[in-house]
Amino acid sequence: MTGQGFENELRSTKRLLPYPVIICAVQGDPTAMDQVISHYNPYITYLSRRNVRDEGGLIIKMPNPEIEAQLTSRLVRAVVRFKIISRSSQVK
Repeated sequence: MTGQGFENELRSTKRLLPYPVIICAVQGDPTAMDQVISHYNPYITYLSRRNVRDEGGLIIKMPNPEIEAQLTSRLVRAVVRFKIISRSSQVK
């Protein structure tokens, strides 16, 4: 798997999350957390795709909602546990 399909899907979403949004999400702001989730949602959807046979016997890739929910949950847990080191503590 080369990942080229995923890169083509995300060309418009290659922006970084703004630093204030990350800070607010780490501090527990639900609006900021929604922005983080929506930023990573295309990647989560891509990672959750699984091969499924349709009625004609063709194999198609479809997102698995259970895997999407697990990945979203892990993202939220990772954001909440994220430690932000301020510049003043780096200088010491």
